[in-house]
Amino acid sequence: MRRAMKLGKTLMFAALLASPVGAQVSVPQALETARKDLSAALEKLESVRSEITKEKPAMSKEFEEVEQELGEKRRLVRIARTAVEDREQAMRQLERERAVRSQDAGYLAGLLKDHALKIGTLAGPGEPALAVDEETLAREADDPSQALGERLEVVDASLERLEKLMGGSIAEGEASTEDGEVVKGQFAAAGPLAWFEGGNVSGAVVGERGESLPKVLGEAGVGDLFKGGEAELGLDVTGGKARALDEVGGGPIDLVKKGGLWVWPILLLAVISLVLGILKVIRFAGYREPGDAWVTAILAALRTGDRDKAAELAAKPAHPAAGVMRKLVELSGNTADVVEETLYEQLMSVQDKVSSLLPVIAVTAATAPLLGLLGTVSGMIRTFNLITVFGSGDPKPLAGGISEALITTLFGLIVAIPALILHAFLSRRSQGIVQTTERLGLSFVNAQRSK
Repeated sequence: MRRAMKLGKTLMFAALLASPVGAQVSVPQALETARKDLSAALEKLESVRSEITKEKPAMSKEFEEVEQELGEKRRLVRIARTAVEDREQAMRQLERERAVRSQDAGYLAGLLKDHALKIGTLAGPGEPALAVDEETLAREADDPSQALGERLEVVDASLERLEKLMGGSIAEGEASTEDGEVVKGQFAAAGPLAWFEGGNVSGAVVGERGESLPKVLGEAGVGDLFKGGEAELGLDVTGGKARALDEVGGGPIDLVKKGGLWVWPILLLAVISLVLGILKVIRFAGYREPGDAWVTAILAALRTGDRDKAAELAAKPAHPAAGVMRKLVELSGNTADVVEETLYEQLMSVQDKVSSLLPVIAVTAATAPLLGLLGTVSGMIRTFNLITVFGSGDPKPLAGGISEALITTLFGLIVAIPALILHAFLSRRSQGIVQTTERLGLSFVNAQRSK
């Protein structure tokens, strides 16, 4: 209603403004005109409202239908987008798996190729031939799956060959004896082991690196094996490596021979240290340490004036202190200062006596490892001279030269460690003897002072 009144006032004001300047319009006429316009405007407004009221349910229903359709289409779009992302994710995962499987196939094909080359080139004497041609062994394929399939053929052939080998096989061939003589005969192979019989030579077969022919090690009973009889044979499943290690290791005499010139001075030091150590141990074992009662008995004899008995008691113990005490008894009639000076003079002689030969043992303990190091350096120089002349293609002689050079260091440490321990023990024992002698001598001197 307020909007209608406001509209009427607006129309009346507009009519007043639209009237020509100077026209004579009465107020009642203007109000009448405004009422009519207002009534027409209200009727038109009511009509518009009625039409809006009639059309509103249909528009609301249509709006809901459009809104539902829009929601459904949005849902379908989300589903389609999710499906595309899932498919792309699945494709990426499959691509990664394909790449991994391709790498695995290539790696397995390479391993199988190495296996094929090994069984083709490292066949032992008497072993059956591989039922695959050389072209198959060396063929390269662009497709990893095809290469893997061809290598699996080699695996099947090698398994078939292994089955035949486990049952035993015999083949003709040549072998060399331990003296280097080439002999023709037959090889009998069973698993990784092989035996040879030909001419007057029979025994187990071992392969050595760099040798074109296998080597025969003489062994009794192999001839009976080739004749179809029973034989008890030693089995070396290491292919001769255990025998070679036994030969390389040897015993102490072999080590001395391999050590060279510098081993002999080390052994001489060992003998000197051992002999001197035994002498000192025997000497120290013969000492019997006297107690305080011994000094008390000597002092008691001196108080009674029996100097001969005191001298006899002083010389009785088997200990360096006996000589010191006998000297103190001889000078007991002098002042205590004179006796004490004599005591320290005698202690110096005792110390020199008990510590004799110990510096020689210390020198052997210090010199032995130095001689060992000198022998190692000398051996390494010879080894590098060999490298200069023959090169470093074969590490076997170089490793042998280095091991022989280190033998002198081994002997040096073997001599030095016991010598050092022996010197420490004997030094401690000699110090104990000197301290015991000094303690007993001071007891005698203090008793002389207290008179």
